Amino acid sequence: MTKTKASPLLTRNEIAELSGVSINAVNKALEQRVAKARRQRGRTLLAADEAAALALLSELPISLSIKFKREVRNWIVKRNPAKAEEFELSRALRVAMTENAADVAKRAIDYVRLREKYVEIERGKMGGTPVIRGTRVPVRTLAQLVEGGESPKALKEDYPHIPEEAYDVAVLWAKGNPRRGRPAAQHRTRSAGRAATA
Repeated sequence: MTKTKASPLLTRNEIAELSGVSINAVNKALEQRVAKARRQRGRTLLAADEAAALALLSELPISLSIKFKREVRNWIVKRNPAKAEEFELSRALRVAMTENAADVAKRAIDYVRLREKYVEIERGKMGGTPVIRGTRVPVRTLAQLVEGGESPKALKEDYPHIPEEAYDVAVLWAKGNPRRGRPAAQHRTRSAGRAATA
């Protein structure tokens, strides 16, 4: 018997970003055991396959029981979502794989491949700050530049050693892995503080 390769693990936020559902929807699916999670180093992680299942469930125009949601999830996760066309929940109800859910499955696979290629986290390198592999450019810095509207041309001039395909990966990774702990304190200048109170 051959062992199938386990689906790569993603954070709840990465799953939410890829599937297009809210983090609350991901948490509810976990609570109802519609999606399955694993604990690893104090983090809740989900298999990449769960993104397509959550995308499809969010597209259904009717409300399903938790039992049926689990059946749909199992159908997506246990089969190749790109090839699974239709699933019969009952004699009166069939669920078809949508183009969006199939696209989410592909995006999740592509994201994992590119994340492994470009995101590097080493304790001895920049204090464990996630960087673009082979550089000292923090992933979150690149993501902020892209999100802030910096053009690919300007990014290429500033970071010629970073391929363009790393830009979108950085944005998705940063959204899927928000900083932990307290937000950084906002620094105000004395004049700004006085102006605010005047």
